Amino acid sequence: MSNPNYMMITVAACTPDFLKDAIGHTNALAEELKAKAGAVTTRVGVISTGEHTGSLMLLQTYSELNGIDAAFGVYGGSSNYDTLIGSGKISVTLRNIIKLEDLGLANPSTDMPGFGVMTRWVSADLMLDRAKALIPHFDANGAMILRYGTIMTGSHAGRRLLAVGYPSMDAIEKTYASLQGDPKYGQFIADVEIDFRNIVRIVG
Repeated sequence: MSNPNYMMITVAACTPDFLKDAIGHTNALAEELKAKAGAVTTRVGVISTGEHTGSLMLLQTYSELNGIDAAFGVYGGSSNYDTLIGSGKISVTLRNIIKLEDLGLANPSTDMPGFGVMTRWVSADLMLDRAKALIPHFDANGAMILRYGTIMTGSHAGRRLLAVGYPSMDAIEKTYASLQGDPKYGQFIADVEIDFRNIVRIVG
């Protein structure tokens, strides 16, 4: 599976009583984005930790930036999007575009992960070779998909983002235990400033 070049992340606060319906409409919207805007992949999740706990997250990946332009066209004609926004129970709090790098797992899965871990940090450069050296830890401990890139928009523009999907919390635990035993990971962490790491429960 080839790596797309761009990812758009949308986070929306949602009232608890509307969350189930919101997940259904967002999953339907994701199918529209694949069919009409050319999204390479989509994932829907609920943020489980941090300041956005309980918020809905939609991830879309595209080969080209004009796919993101097409996505906004889909929103304009989507009854699912209208229902979400018109409910008065959901509000977009964050939307950013990420330029992705050609960095991924040896054998990524197309199956739906159970959980995702999103990590954001500040670094002077991509440190791409050093990041590649750590990929075997993810491969060996159950990671299903990995995306890495630079945030292009918003107040965190220029920061790096790593998004990794896992089948279970156990796989997350094993991956980080393996990383922590590698001096290369220790040096990597020492040379960046992590300002965000949160878990997302994947629901579509």
